[in-house]
Amino acid sequence: MLKIKSEQIRLFQPDAEAAFVVRVMDYLKENHIETDVNLPNGTIRVDELPDEILRQMVRGGLKRGGEYRIEWKSTLLSFVVLLFIAAPNFDAHPKAANFFAQTETIDDAALESLMDEMTDEDWTEIEKSYDAAAWNLTISEGVNV
Repeated sequence: MLKIKSEQIRLFQPDAEAAFVVRVMDYLKENHIETDVNLPNGTIRVDELPDEILRQMVRGGLKRGGEYRIEWKSTLLSFVVLLFIAAPNFDAHPKAANFFAQTETIDDAALESLMDEMTDEDWTEIEKSYDAAAWNLTISEGVNV
């Protein structure tokens, strides 16, 4: 029987994380190509974002999702997509903030229940309070967009 030590598994972690970042980037480019992203220095479509900037944004979004105890890759993908299609600060909306603070395990079903709770008025509030500077907060390596 083959045994893999936890130390050996940890060695593969950076490669797995980098591959997931690329998968999320590809998903955004394939499914949200025309989504406008408001940045502090202007608006740009997802397909016009330089790969390195998009990579930083995705990494930052994944990190934030992890801070909310999101572990499932599918749920992390959904969280990052919401940052792009709704607002980089959508999680500051009172309903969303309460959800992320109160929900112990955030998986696909839990995130879907939040989406079901959100009203058109909530999304309008999120759109009105869109904070382009929040993208800089998402980026963990100090590259401002």
